[in-house]
Order: sequence, then structure tokens, then C-alpha cells
Amino acid sequence: MFHTLTNVQEGAAVPLQQPIDNQNGNLRVGLRSINYTVGWFNVWPQEAFSWRPSGKTEIMGTIPYPPGLYSFPRLINLFSEIGINFTLRLNRVNCSAKMRVPTGWEVHFTDGLLAQLNFDNDDNGWFDSGTYVCNRPVDLASPEALYVYLEQLNTAGNFVNGAPSTLLTIVEISRNATFGSTSTVRFETLELRRLSGGFVSELKVTIRDHTGAVLDNNLQLISVVLEIQKEK
Repeated sequence: MFHTLTNVQEGAAVPLQQPIDNQNGNLRVGLRSINYTVGWFNVWPQEAFSWRPSGKTEIMGTIPYPPGLYSFPRLINLFSEIGINFTLRLNRVNCSAKMRVPTGWEVHFTDGLLAQLNFDNDDNGWFDSGTYVCNRPVDLASPEALYVYLEQLNTAGNFVNGAPSTLLTIVEISRNATFGSTSTVRFETLELRRLSGGFVSELKVTIRDHTGAVLDNNLQLISVVLEIQKEK
């Protein structure tokens, strides 16, 4: 049998008009397909970049970053607008960033941007004129996979890092995903998991990221098709 669940991004349980009878405990469930519209962010509200003359406290200008899903080129494109000959480049070999602050100026990153670019700083986010190279890769973190959990799994024999888990499967995301793009992933071979015993009266699917946090998809739609089979 197949169960299609829409609006999975809302995280709500879906009641079944006809409960699934698994009193014999011989039913297995797998993810047949998932359709999702990319709605997650990697830059959140209140992030900004500012600049001022060296040794001054008065800020000459600020560029706010609208929240969204940014690639590195999209992120640095905004810096071309400030007009002080500031540059930020990405080393394509090791994904580290290199920044040049022109003579006579200081620049400032808010905490979120600073953490993602991985520049070390002890002056409240301000950088004086000079050249800076980060020693860690840029971390414009966005999910590389969707972790699909089904609350009605039998966790006996289903472990993640040694602990019982309701993880159903992991879905790889295209590296070229952009906000608003839609993808459908279909599985020809199912990874089947044991369904909870007894009568299953509802199904609840939760999408998480690699940290285990529930994915905030900003109301963009996610739907799944679950296939339930009897154990052969």
C-alpha cells in the first residue's frame, strides 16, 4: 500500500481514515519518493557588513544581507557596491577565503557572517587595513541531505550512532539547489524498516538536517510517498 503525505514541512501527524493493521508485526515501510521545494536559508536576519575610516568610530556605510540561501559568489557580489576597493576572494582549491581591506579603512562583519567566513578576529568583528586569510574552509552551511524520520517506526534494530532511532532514510540534495527550486527524488530500491506493531492510526514524518535539528523550510512544500509492504 502507498500513503502520500503532503505539507510534511509543517511537522504535523496525519490521521488515517483506515488504521494500518500491523498486529502481526510483519509490515515494513520505505520511502518511495520525496518532492521538495528548497526553502531553507544559510544567512539569517540581522546579518550585515559595515565600513568606516581607520581609527574612527563613526560608521560610513552598512550593507544589510537579506536572509536567504547564498552561494559564495552571491555573497561577495554585494561587496562590489561599497566603493572602497575592498575585496574578498575564495581559494577554489581549499575553499578558504582571502580578504583585503584597503589602506585607511576598517570593515566589520556581524557574528553570523564572521562565523561562516571563518576569519579569526578579537576586535568585535572589526578588521583594520591589511590582508587576511582564513585557515579554515568557508562554511556557508546549508543541508547536503534531508534526513527523513517516521515517528511510527519500530526502533528495535534501527540504530543511529548506536542509539535507537526513527530515521527512515537519507535523501541527497543537489549541490546546485537554489531557493525556490523544486526536485523530486524517486527510489527504485527501498530501504525497508519495521513499522510499529498493533494498529497504526496516524503517520508523522519529520525532516531534519545533519545536526538533528528540524529543517526550517520557510513554509515551502515537502511531500513524501511511503510504501508499506508485508515481510516476505
